Amino acid sequence: LAETATVTLDREIDYTLEENSTRLLASVDGALKRVEDGTFGKCVTCGGDIAEARLEAYPWASHCIDCKRALERG
Repeated sequence: LAETATVTLDREIDYTLEENSTRLLASVDGALKRVEDGTFGKCVTCGGDIAEARLEAYPWASHCIDCKRALERG
């Protein structure tokens, strides 16, 4: 029973890591497209500038901090 639980946990961890990697890759691809389009550094929601500090921390950021917070709040 414990061995089955360990295998199940390992599988769930693998799925979660794969999902996170897929999401991050899509974000990076989106950032590269915005570089090509000349819209990198602009919020896709409000059109305002994304703070340089935010882009240094998350170069794939597509939303300014205010819009991101509003999205997370739902």
